[in-house]
Amino acid sequence: MSENTQADLSLTNALQTVLASKQLPNMLNSQQTKTLCNILSCNVIELAERMLPLAASFSFAPKSNFHVGAIAVDKQQQLFLGANYELEYGPLTGSLHAEQSAIFNALSHQADELTDLVINAAPCGYCRQFINELANAAQLKVRFNQQSYGFPQLLPQSFGPNDLGVQAPLAKLKLDKASQAPDFAKASYAPYTQVQSAMFAYQGDKVIAWSCYLENVAFNPSLSPLLTLLSQLTLNHLSLNNVERFELWEHKDNRFSFKQELQNFAEHSQKPMVHHYYPST
Repeated sequence: MSENTQADLSLTNALQTVLASKQLPNMLNSQQTKTLCNILSCNVIELAERMLPLAASFSFAPKSNFHVGAIAVDKQQQLFLGANYELEYGPLTGSLHAEQSAIFNALSHQADELTDLVINAAPCGYCRQFINELANAAQLKVRFNQQSYGFPQLLPQSFGPNDLGVQAPLAKLKLDKASQAPDFAKASYAPYTQVQSAMFAYQGDKVIAWSCYLENVAFNPSLSPLLTLLSQLTLNHLSLNNVERFELWEHKDNRFSFKQELQNFAEHSQKPMVHHYYPST
């Protein structure tokens, strides 16, 4: 942690004191946030802005060498870190943006309604379209370059879920009772195709990271479970060396599959993969 925050030693020291660890977590709970704000004499947004270099330290950008950090803040004043992730091989579409990473991190932790998204660079149009899928996008504040914007300012005359008749835009994932692999696939947000897919990274019999499919009304900004899974590994300070195998779980009636995408990555990384179908029951 100290290696990436030489310019903000007071933040580094406060984090190590509060967390009793030198390892940066991928989120801060409400109490940790409150304690840090008291120690540093700052508010939650100021804390998030100071932590952006730490979020960006999770970035993996071998193609662009452009490292982006983002932090999502929820109503409980929890902070969820995210960073961009790029595949080393294949086309430029093989990339996850920091905003997407932070939002999935928040959703995977069953975050309350998001109130703010703090970024170290202006969000691109692709990310603005993805953010627009959130149920509370109209109320979200987006902050970058020490400026704050109501999200509708960044995407005027937008095309969103309402335009395709979606009654329940992206909010909490249905994970309250998730215990088996298919439960996580069923938590996919897919109002446009009803596809259910989840990916897991295993070390022995232990799941060390997971992801599920998230769709977007504009289709292209939909969130690949593979890229999200790889981002989740980095946010947990894990590398491919920690992964013994990948598993993909999909509903047998899915209209399309992520099998080929995972298979290509498994071959590239020389890791075994297993593909499972599950029935409706």
